[in-house]
Parts: sequence; C-alpha cells; structure tokens
Amino acid sequence: MFRKIVSNLSFSPALVGQLGFYAKRLRKEETTRRVGLIFVALALVVQGLVVFQPSESANASNPSDFVPGGLGLGADKSLNYFIAPYDANSGNLKDIMNYMGITRAEITSAQFSSFVTGDKLSWGRAEKSGSTPVTITNSAGAAVTTVYARPIGIANGYNEDIYGWIGHSSKVGWFAIMQACGNLVTDIIPPPPPPPPKKCVYNNAILATDKECLPCPGNENLWIKDKLCVANITQSKTAINTSQGSVDASTVTAKESDTITFTITVKNIGLNTKTVQLSDNLADVLEYATLTDKGGGTLDPATKILSWPDVSLKPTEAQVRTFAVKVLDNIPATAKGASEPTSYDCVMANVFGNTVSIKIPCAPPKVIENVVTQLPTTGPTENMIFAGVILAVATYFYARTRQVKKEVRLIRRNLNTGTI
Repeated sequence: MFRKIVSNLSFSPALVGQLGFYAKRLRKEETTRRVGLIFVALALVVQGLVVFQPSESANASNPSDFVPGGLGLGADKSLNYFIAPYDANSGNLKDIMNYMGITRAEITSAQFSSFVTGDKLSWGRAEKSGSTPVTITNSAGAAVTTVYARPIGIANGYNEDIYGWIGHSSKVGWFAIMQACGNLVTDIIPPPPPPPPKKCVYNNAILATDKECLPCPGNENLWIKDKLCVANITQSKTAINTSQGSVDASTVTAKESDTITFTITVKNIGLNTKTVQLSDNLADVLEYATLTDKGGGTLDPATKILSWPDVSLKPTEAQVRTFAVKVLDNIPATAKGASEPTSYDCVMANVFGNTVSIKIPCAPPKVIENVVTQLPTTGPTENMIFAGVILAVATYFYARTRQVKKEVRLIRRNLNTGTI
C-alpha cells in the first residue's frame, strides 16, 4: 500500500490525503508494537528467572519420602541432604540403611547419575499397592519402624530415567538414592541382619535356649517350642459407596460428594493373645475426600493416620472399626506428586492388609496430564535461544514501523515544499 501511494503521488497529488491516513495508522501500529516489544522484553526477563531459578513442584514432598523435599534441584542438589538426617538418625534413616547393609562410606562414595527403572525396588515409608512390608530393627534387635518395597515401575513406568546417587554395597550390590525424595532403590530385598540371641518361649514362659526351639513365623524376635506360635494377626479392609446404592466402592467411580464407608478388620488366627496397634494411613484418600466419621479413632493432621487405642486379641478373636469419608464437592486438579506419582492420580488407594482402590473423576487438566505425561525436554540453552528469537522478531517489526513512519513524514514534507 505504501509503495502504491508513493508511486502515484506525482500523477495524483490528491493521494496525499490517503498518505496522511496511512501515517495515522502507522502511529497507532508503532504504539501497538512498542507495547508488544515491552511485553516481550518482560517475558524474556521472566524466562531468564525460570532458567536461573527453576521452579519447584507444589507437591514436591510425600509422607513416603525418606528425605522430605528430596536432595535439592539444579545446582543446589547435594548428597549432604541425605547424609545430615542419616547422621542424626532422623526418622530412623540410619537404622534403615544399617538394616539394608549399606554403610556410610558406601553412601558417600555414590555418584550422581541416572538409571532406568525396570524391575528395581523402591523403598518408602508408606504402604502402597504392590508393596512388601519390611520391619526395620536397630542394633539391639528391637523393631523401630516399617518400610515398604515395591517395584518402582508401578508408579514411574518400567522404562523411565530416574536421577539420583548410584553406589555399590557389599551386601545388596547396586543401590541408588533418588534425588526427588531420598528414597532408596535396590535390586533385591536384603536378608535381615542376624538377630541378637533369642529366648525360647513355651506357653508364654521363657525357657533356656535349646535346640528344640524354632523361629515363630511372622515374629522373628521370638522362638517357640513344639510349633506353638505366639500370635498371627491378619488384616483386611472393605469400602462401600453408600451414595450409589451401597455398592462395593472399588467397582464404581466415586462422584463428587459421595459418602464412602470403610471397614477394617484385624483377627488373631494364632494360639496366644497379642496386643495389636490399630491404625490406617489415609494420606492418599484424603487428597480427594474429607473424614466425616472417625469411628472413635483419632486423626493425626500431619501424617493423615487414623488410629485407635491398642486392642488385645485372644486366639480367633477379631476386632472391627468403621469410619466414613465424603468425596470433595470440587475435585482438585492438583498435579501428580513429584516424588510420589501415585499422589493426586485420580485414585483413592488405601492399604490395610489388602488394597482398596477407588477411582475419582479427573478434572480436564488431569485428563491432559494423563495423556501428555511431560513437555518436550528442553534446557536453559534452548529456552534462551527461543526467547531471543522472539525478541529479535518483535524488535525488527517495531524498527520497521518506525522506518516507514519516518519515510512517510519525509515524503509529506517534500510534497508540501514542492520538490515532488
């Protein structure tokens, strides 16, 4: 348009009016592109902040983590975030590693790298579907905590790269400490360390250790005589969706505001009385629901563990506890956990003996998250190049607009002075 007007000015001077209109449009366009250039520059600043100060997931920690929050990101990553709680035995971390047979020297010699998930075992503090519980004992042989091993592929997929510190132990062989959560990864479940000398129990009486005593299945800290096991406790759980006709909650998708009633059962199938702790970890359930009926229990707001007073179970005796939750009115679209992919995965999973999994309707962003599991892998270099190209393009068009505006002003002046 600009060339057309200028080339015909000598034949039709009246076109100077159109040239004036074109100049006004150029002024508006210059203003628009100036504003666009400012916003592009601001976006470049934000992009630079993202590159040099990476964001951290709002759901970066999970109760199952050995080290809450992981071992740092980017340049801040350090194995010292694991060594510090290890030395202090926070959360019995040192007891756990000693039980596994991994020494401090073997931990500190681990090197940061990546590994493929495959069939390796991930260890965590919370019981999940497909996990194997292992009772951790200290140097005196006393049980101090329980950790759970499960195939890492269940949560992360069987062909994914995981970053962490990789080392070698004389007892378990290859091992890794994951960067995202500090959890241990091994190829095997190690055999328990040799227990301290045990005492023989017969009819609840402690006898001198003799060759007739055998380990009691399920309680390796006790020996028994004549195959008289002290106790054997079983656990089971059911869930009923009372809002959908009292059906098995694991067979239907729970809707907003549905009420689900859980029933847990503990039973002593052994021959002697035993005191049992009653507790249920509801961390995964309470991501999508609220506890409306505690069933006489007490909920720890930090750990999300619902517990009841200990009970003494006689042989063949069973105890039942019932509690209820209500699904949230608005299902949150919170992203999956950075350290625990089964967190906020549109499923309320709960383990008490058996696993009860209840599906939840995913919000639209969660559907996209499940389809597109990750964005294209780019680094700081690619991000800065892309931002630089956008800035260059915006600067070019702004400069081009200013140039054309100046040319129009010169032509109008030459026309008014009669040189055209």
